Amino acid sequence: MIGNTRNDGLRDATLPSVYVPYTLFAPPSRLLAVRTAGEPTAMLNAVRRCALELDKNQPLSRSITLQELLGFEIVQPRFNMALFSCFAALGLGLAAAGIYSVISYHVTQRVHEIGVRVALGAKRGDILGWVLAKAGRVVAIGLAIGLVAAIVLVRLARFQAFAATPFNVSTAGAVIVVLAGIALIASLLPAQRAANMDPLNALRHEA
Repeated sequence: MIGNTRNDGLRDATLPSVYVPYTLFAPPSRLLAVRTAGEPTAMLNAVRRCALELDKNQPLSRSITLQELLGFEIVQPRFNMALFSCFAALGLGLAAAGIYSVISYHVTQRVHEIGVRVALGAKRGDILGWVLAKAGRVVAIGLAIGLVAAIVLVRLARFQAFAATPFNVSTAGAVIVVLAGIALIASLLPAQRAANMDPLNALRHEA
């Protein structure tokens, strides 16, 4: 019995095959596969000599290792993944800039309200927590929408993988933690600015 072999590419399904003696059906070109115990390239000359001893007039094409063959198969998927990673990094930077802009605008629009809160006895920590809570709600909504979109995109992008794998919960959790951390850092500066605001200047801001 011979195990399943992907003869038509790593991403294609295994198809039924029939092995027949070369004496019954001799193709114009033949492929000799050699398993070595050490470095494959060190055995190339010995394999060539053995082949020429069988037929010295037989032309030999360039030898190729299994690692090189696998490399040809995964060039396109690697390029696609690198491209997706670049777009993901760009989206992450835009998301951080967007969160910072939204929270900064929110703080600017609430300057008078912040001054009133401070004048009524709100502590720096209270203002800081209030602004971060506003940012947290925005981030939570964005993460929920992004998680649903990620599940859909994973199903659509499975054609880029060699095997269909289920949605990775641990990876999704790590991404959520990273995005939440970046959102926290992006909203921390506006929150600190609001917490350190002079109440008198804040009360005059609307006037």
